[in-house]
Formats: sequence, structure tokens, C-alpha cells
Amino acid sequence: MLNSQTFAKVITVAEGSRPHTQTVARVMDFLEKLGKDEVEQTKRRGKKLVVINEEAADRYLDH
Repeated sequence: MLNSQTFAKVITVAEGSRPHTQTVARVMDFLEKLGKDEVEQTKRRGKKLVVINEEAADRYLDH
């Protein structure tokens, strides 16, 4: 599970500056669409999370 704070940290490292909240939301939405059945968004304690299927995560890490 990855939350918006994690995405913001990754984007900050890659881009050199903190992303806007909408940018993070768009990235999370894009990953859900890209991952189809292997990625989903959910809310827990009022925070949006991206959940990646465990088998898919293993495949991504193996590459």
C-alpha cells in the first residue's frame, strides 16, 4: 500500500521540488488505470491509498 505522502516523496526526489496535491492525485489515478485489475485505490482512515496486488508487486520487483 502506498499513500499520497509516499508518492509526494518519490516525485520530490525525481523532480527536485514538492509536487502539488493535484499532481499526486493524478499520478495515483494514472497508476490505477495503468494497473487495471492489479492496482486499486481505496480509502483508509480518510486517506487515499494505492494498493498493488502482491503477485504484481513481485513481478515489478523482479524486473
